[in-house]
Amino acid sequence: MRDVIGLWLYLKKHGSRLGGNTGPFALRTLGVDTFLFTQDVEGFLRSHGIVEGGRTSQRALKAAQAYFNDLREQSGKSLAELSRIISFCHGQNRVQ
Repeated sequence: MRDVIGLWLYLKKHGSRLGGNTGPFALRTLGVDTFLFTQDVEGFLRSHGIVEGGRTSQRALKAAQAYFNDLREQSGKSLAELSRIISFCHGQNRVQ
């Protein structure tokens, strides 16, 4: 699926309580290949100049989608794997 963001926005508009990261988490649980726009992923995208401005803006979401689509084509990995790798590589990852 190339337009994961479109599916997120559809769920947010038509689904009860499926805004924020709830929709993407539900999709991933149902087996849909999707990335998660967590704080670590957002931080990575911001530090690399991919996302600017509001996190939930159409521009930011489309930029994130384009980046993940390119990364998937280059690496052959799923969106879920890519967002997990990025989140492990960026931010504070402490084992307690």
